[in-house]
Amino acid sequence: MSDKYLNAQSPTSSTLQLPANGGQEGKRKRPGAFRSLFRAMVPSQTEANRSPWPFILTIVVWVGLAYAGYAFAVHTLDKQQQYVNERFEQVQEENQKQMVALGEQLTQVQDEMKTVQDGLSNLEEDLQLTGETIGGTNKTKEALQDRIDQLNKQLVDLKASLKKLEDAARAW
Repeated sequence: MSDKYLNAQSPTSSTLQLPANGGQEGKRKRPGAFRSLFRAMVPSQTEANRSPWPFILTIVVWVGLAYAGYAFAVHTLDKQQQYVNERFEQVQEENQKQMVALGEQLTQVQDEMKTVQDGLSNLEEDLQLTGETIGGTNKTKEALQDRIDQLNKQLVDLKASLKKLEDAARAW
């Protein structure tokens, strides 16, 4: 290293006084563990003269905040319960309307099926009477058989519709 760094001297400052011998002159004395416990248990004169109002005010504010939080939670839960109840009633009303509509459709299909069965019975009677009186006209028999086939097909379709409506009614 060069001599210019080793020989460098710092000017003495009046603001920074370091102990010359490295002793403990500048250190702060710390109280012992028992002394700090004693001070914590026995308040000093200045602590005894403090006003209790800041402490009381702090307690009142915290109690008020806790009550406001509780009141808000109760209010929110009441609103949610009211919404759930209203929605439940709406769904029940909709289900009831659908049940009435399905019941009406079911009666309508049953009426149509009864009408078709009556028509089919009348045609079979007419066919028997016609068969006895005409005795061999193929065109009439074929026309009547076609009509019977159509009515049978319609009856099968109506029975399928009735089954679907009954299944839907059971599902509700």
